[in-house]
Amino acid sequence: MAHLEVQPRKRNPAWLWLIIGLIIIAAILFFLMRSSNNRQQDVITTTDTVSTTGNAAPAADTPGAQP
Repeated sequence: MAHLEVQPRKRNPAWLWLIIGLIIIAAILFFLMRSSNNRQQDVITTTDTVSTTGNAAPAADTPGAQP
């Protein structure tokens, strides 16, 4: 009988590289979304409302005003 040396096959752990790549992509997306949310929170808008009563005279620059 012949003597055959059997060496274990070296596997390339493709699934390991796939998981590492997905984790890196998720981390990049997390930091991008996190930084864009901070910019939106810094914007402060205010609205001014003006109310007039029925006895107020029209402003001088409106078409119905007389000199």
